[in-house]
Amino acid sequence: MSRADALTPAQIHRVLKTCQLMQHSEGKRCAVALSHAALRVTEVALLKTEHILFANGKIKEEIHLPASICKLLKPRTVWLTNKTSRAIIQEWVDHRLVKKWGVSGRAEFQGLIPESRFLYTVRGAPYSLQPKPRKLDSGVVREYWACDSLEQAMREIYKKCGLPSASSHSGRKSLCTNAVVNGVPIETVARILGHASPETTIDYVVIQPKRIEQMCGIDWF
Repeated sequence: MSRADALTPAQIHRVLKTCQLMQHSEGKRCAVALSHAALRVTEVALLKTEHILFANGKIKEEIHLPASICKLLKPRTVWLTNKTSRAIIQEWVDHRLVKKWGVSGRAEFQGLIPESRFLYTVRGAPYSLQPKPRKLDSGVVREYWACDSLEQAMREIYKKCGLPSASSHSGRKSLCTNAVVNGVPIETVARILGHASPETTIDYVVIQPKRIEQMCGIDWF
């Protein structure tokens, strides 16, 4: 599993603010917001407009991810109820309309083509995937598809924010850690992340020494 750091709410806010100073800021902020809604980087890259928007243009609160874009072909649901995330997603939709990326000219889906990829690169093209080998515990090597370009872009975002150990996987780890710290049952978090067992979810909880200090009020010096 990735050794990516989990971010505190303050760090997530700082990352989103810093993105506003970067090129293609709307797309980068949207990618970060979606990753912190528990989407894996390849799911973000393959997400379609119709997965995010209703035909009437409203942003969905429950996103049903089809098996075709999910790890191990297991469909699942993620939730987009965070107000900041929803505002960032709308900013990205507005940006696509201005750039005329995947537009239909019709009123449905806010004027976007429903089958179009939701996220685009700075050049106005969907992110591409590359085949990669994965060695299973059994020793069998299987091929899977990954979006290295979006993964690298997100690593660069975090690096510029002074978070060199963060990656696209930090979104899922941050959601898990912050939820558990705030008392959400681990079984609920497992369902959000799409884990078959809460034991897998426990490995996603990353409690940094500074956070322990804040929680316990311990003076380490």
